[in-house]
Amino acid sequence: MDDQLRTGARATFLDDVLAGVPDALFVKDRDRRYVLVNAAFLALAGKPEEVVLGRRDDEILDPDPAARFLATDLEVLTTGACVRVEEEIYVGPDKQKFVLATTKVPMRDEHGAITHVLGIVHDITRLKLAEDALRSAKEELERRVEERTEALRGAQQELLRKERLAVLGQLAGGLAHQIRNPLAAITNAASVLKRRLGESADSDVRQAVAIIREEVWEANRIITDLLDYARIRPPSRVGIDVVELIEAALPLARADERIVIERNVEPALRALVDERQMRDALGNVLRNGVEAMPEGGTLRIEAFRDGAHATIAVQDTGPGLTRASLRYLFEPLVTSKPLGLGLGLATAKALIENQGGSIRCTTSAGLGARFEIRVPAAEE
Repeated sequence: MDDQLRTGARATFLDDVLAGVPDALFVKDRDRRYVLVNAAFLALAGKPEEVVLGRRDDEILDPDPAARFLATDLEVLTTGACVRVEEEIYVGPDKQKFVLATTKVPMRDEHGAITHVLGIVHDITRLKLAEDALRSAKEELERRVEERTEALRGAQQELLRKERLAVLGQLAGGLAHQIRNPLAAITNAASVLKRRLGESADSDVRQAVAIIREEVWEANRIITDLLDYARIRPPSRVGIDVVELIEAALPLARADERIVIERNVEPALRALVDERQMRDALGNVLRNGVEAMPEGGTLRIEAFRDGAHATIAVQDTGPGLTRASLRYLFEPLVTSKPLGLGLGLATAKALIENQGGSIRCTTSAGLGARFEIRVPAAEE
C-alpha cells in the first residue's frame, strides 16, 4: 500500500513538473504517435489532450508542418542523434504565427534500443521580434548617422567654399584697381596699334591685336565676376521693361555672327528688379548659352508673364548637359571650361535670388540647355 502511495505521489509530482515547464514538451513512440504532452504544448497546438494523444502530426496538423515534424522524428529514430531546429515558422489554428526552436532527443530502454522521441519546443517569437526591432533600429540609426554625416560633410565643404570665396573676394577687391589699370593701358595700346597699322598690317598682326583685346576683356570679366559674386549688395528694385532688359544684357553675351538670336517676348512685360543686377545676371546666362555653341547655333529668348512672376527663358542648341554637370551647375568655382572660374552661373543665381527670384535648368543630350529665370513681375 505504501509503494502504491509513493508511486501515485511521484506521478503527481511529475505531472506538476510537466505542467510548470513553460516550454512545450512531448514524447512520441516509434510510430511517431504522441504518448505524452504538457500544458504548454497543448496551448501551442490549440488542441485538447484527447485529440493529440495517440495521433501522428499528419492526423492533427496541416500537411506542410506535419511533414517537417515527422521527418525530424524519423531522423532521431534512425540515427539516434540529437536533432536541433534553430528556427522554424509554425502557424497555429487561430492563424497566429510563431517562431519555434525545437530540440529532439532519443529515449532508450535498458538494452539501449530507441523507444521514444522526446521533444522540447521553445517559443522564440518575442526574441525574434525583439531582434527584428533591434535590427530595424540599428539600420535606422545607421541611416540617420549617414545622413547627418553627409549633411555635416556638405556643410563643411560649403564652409570651406565660402571661406575660399571670401579670400578670393578680398583678393579681387584689393587687386582689382591695380590689375585693371594695366589692363586699361594694354587695351589703349592695342587700340593705338590697330589705328596706326590700319588695313596695311598683314592678317597675322591684325589677329594678334584682336587676341590682345579679347584676352584683356576676358581677364577683366574674371575680375568682374569675382567682385560681383563676393559683393552682392541689396537690390534697388524698380519696374523695368523686359524687352529693354534683354537688349541691355545681350552685348554681355558677346555673340558673333555664327549665333542666331531669336526673341519671343510678351509685349509690355515688366519686371520688378534691380536693373543693373538683373542685366548682369541675364548677361551671364546668355553668355553661357553662347559659349555652349562654339561652332554656332541658335539662342532663343522667350519672356512671358506667369501669375505674379515674369519668366525669361534662354534656350541654346548646344550639346546639352550631363546629369553630373547639372548637379554642380550653379556651384561657384566648379567649371568644365578651360578658362574662367566657374562664377558666371553662380553669380547669376545669387543675383536672381537677390531679387526674390529663382533660376532652374533643364537639358536633353544633343538638344541643348534651357534656363528659366523667374522674378517678380511689375504692374503694367
